[in-house]
Amino acid sequence: MKKLILLLIIAPTFFVFSQNGTIVGHVFDIENQPLSYVNVLLFEEEALEAFKGVTTEEDGSFKLTELEDKTYRISFSYIGFTTKDQLITLVSEENIGNILLEENTESLGETIITAKKPTIKRTASKLIFNVENTSLSTGSTFDLLKKTPGVVVVGNDIKVKSIIPEIYINDKRVYLSTAETIALLENTDAANIKSVEVITNPSAKYDGAAGAVLNINTSKAISIGYKGAVNGSYKQGVYPKYQLGTSHFYKNNWLDFYGSYSFNTRKNLKEDINYTRFIDPNGSTNSFWNTDFNKITRTNAHQGNLIADFTINEKETISLATTFSVNPNETFKNNGFTDIKNIERVTDSTFSTRSDLATDTHTLSITGDYKIVLDKESSSLTLSANYTDFNNERLQNVMTNYNDPVGNLLRRNSFSTNADQSTNIFTGQGDVTYPFWKGSLEGGLKYSFINSNSKLDFFDTDMGVEFNAALSDDFNYREKVYAEYIQTEQTFGAFSINAGLRGEYTDVEGISRVLGETNTDDYFKLFPRISGQYEFSEKHSAGFAYTKSISRPGYQNLNPFKYFINENNFNEGNPSLVPAITERIALNYSYNNVWTFELYYKTTDNSLSALTFQDNINRTLRNSEANLLQDFEYSLDLQYTPSNLPSWLYLYVILSGFYMENEFLAVESEPRTYTNHTPGFYGYVYSNFTLSKDRTWTVDLSSNYISNIIYGSSFYKNSFFLNLSARKSLWNKAANITVGVDDIFNTSFNFPVVSNYYNQDNFYIAQSETRLFTIGFTYNFGNFRIRDNNKNLNTDEKDRL
Repeated sequence: MKKLILLLIIAPTFFVFSQNGTIVGHVFDIENQPLSYVNVLLFEEEALEAFKGVTTEEDGSFKLTELEDKTYRISFSYIGFTTKDQLITLVSEENIGNILLEENTESLGETIITAKKPTIKRTASKLIFNVENTSLSTGSTFDLLKKTPGVVVVGNDIKVKSIIPEIYINDKRVYLSTAETIALLENTDAANIKSVEVITNPSAKYDGAAGAVLNINTSKAISIGYKGAVNGSYKQGVYPKYQLGTSHFYKNNWLDFYGSYSFNTRKNLKEDINYTRFIDPNGSTNSFWNTDFNKITRTNAHQGNLIADFTINEKETISLATTFSVNPNETFKNNGFTDIKNIERVTDSTFSTRSDLATDTHTLSITGDYKIVLDKESSSLTLSANYTDFNNERLQNVMTNYNDPVGNLLRRNSFSTNADQSTNIFTGQGDVTYPFWKGSLEGGLKYSFINSNSKLDFFDTDMGVEFNAALSDDFNYREKVYAEYIQTEQTFGAFSINAGLRGEYTDVEGISRVLGETNTDDYFKLFPRISGQYEFSEKHSAGFAYTKSISRPGYQNLNPFKYFINENNFNEGNPSLVPAITERIALNYSYNNVWTFELYYKTTDNSLSALTFQDNINRTLRNSEANLLQDFEYSLDLQYTPSNLPSWLYLYVILSGFYMENEFLAVESEPRTYTNHTPGFYGYVYSNFTLSKDRTWTVDLSSNYISNIIYGSSFYKNSFFLNLSARKSLWNKAANITVGVDDIFNTSFNFPVVSNYYNQDNFYIAQSETRLFTIGFTYNFGNFRIRDNNKNLNTDEKDRL
């Protein structure tokens, strides 16, 4: 026992003294000038991943401490210079003297090109669109998504392969409503965006709801020291729009900090042309309703981000991040004029509607992460927590004047609504990664709790102000999700595979005062996900993927409240919605990284969609959330990236042919179901031109075309846009100016949305301000000229309010 106690006392002392070895030295270029911020990485003799690293000081010196006496491989890397490795056998202390790095002109030139030209990288599971410091990084992040290959934006709907994706920022899910996510993206300056990852085959690590993922990566401080930027942009459509912002980066050996703030003031115009043919029970036409509608939106929004990564020691890090968005007194001025014609198309009557809506919205999201490396083989544990607070107050006043054919007032109707929504979301999760067999094994647990309370008070205001209890309601929603997953990524020579299984138990409760009922549901679902890739040779590779995902109804979609465009046209939620389950199978083939083909098939049970119905008896038009009976599609996609172009030209092309079909309950018609289907085509072309030898002049040209698509009961016909932008660097790259025109031909949203079947015949054409002239300016200060370290980082891999 005494020997054991003595051993326990001296063992730690021996361990400490056995790791007191140090390696020191200096790094210079061939002109004998010291190089600061060189990446110095230390490897076990045969290891592929570094276990310790530092960067050189201003005088080129470095020091690695607490090392065992053994043989190591040390690597010196710096963009623009050839990486240099050497073996060292350490005995106590080793001074390796001066290390000379030779400049690599080819690498340096390539780096300059990359900094000014968007690049696209595609893997079996995702597409990475790098846009930092390009002419595309002007305007809002929402504008940037419209130019991202594989992303289709129709109105305020963002879709990837017809799937509404989960939005992530820096690998953290954004727990916001669809409307709030759009507002956040519109208020986030694209100048702070490094890349957009379009993940079509998300692994089991992502939530079960993640049928597709958009991960938006912001810029980080990559050199030790401080750098900052101020930026502004001006857009001119029908009305002007302004944006001002600033971002700041700071990094030292233990802190990596990023902060940004932007202010956006906008006045937007949207015009709609609506047509409805109301039909009598015998099938004859009753009347034609033609409506001209316009909406003017005024917004003064503030948005900010703070991210801080703290390095506690070589194995432990803590990250804190917060995002806030404040949009006070956003106003909507809606005006509509409806001409009602009889079967002979002679005006019977008219009515005009004025609807004023004011909203106050604020969102605060706070995230904390703790990561610890468990051993030298890169096993790690990550603990994360997120809290999101969302509040929206909305006041709407609607007044309608009914007139005879010559304009005499027949009657007047007015009402107002006062709606409040408060939603709190908490999530906590833990993830463990561990080297396993030929790759890694990963698993984790996650818990989320959503508490959403909504209230709507309806007032008739024809004769004073009178509370209408029948049209008022309280809706409270609670949701708990318990999730667990396990996945493994393995590489067997030329074959790699990622396989995982995720399980989620969901417990929900929705209480509506007016409906007088509580809707409860609980269910457990499994979500297997697997993808693989085989490299036949340097030029040929093929792969496959299978994913299963869930789409839970949005909180507002479950809310039975009504939003009135006028008293005959309104949107409403549906508290009876159930989750949708999607399965997707994909096969891909790539030749020489130039040609990539993908064939996929997707089917969804209880697909969630918005259905438009006209009530031919009461002469109303309503948009209601519903579960479809059937929904499937298949597609063949082609990606082409030519490699033999001149150095001043970059080209990327995506072509897709597809077929879509769904079936839904036609609740206003007989028979009771209807099948909507269409073939379609999607095309995206992006090209970049470098116009000057010093590469300070670049031009980007992008175009997007999508033919017929279906969404619920609606049929969308032909959308096209062409964008042109140019970027010029100034003052030794301390500043840049960007000018461009989005949607040059004003064709992006000028297309009909048709619902025509059985006794339903209606369509609308929405005309938004999509043709915009943009000019942006950015000025950088601090140590922005310091070249980035060439780090070897393996970083592969609220939306429902």
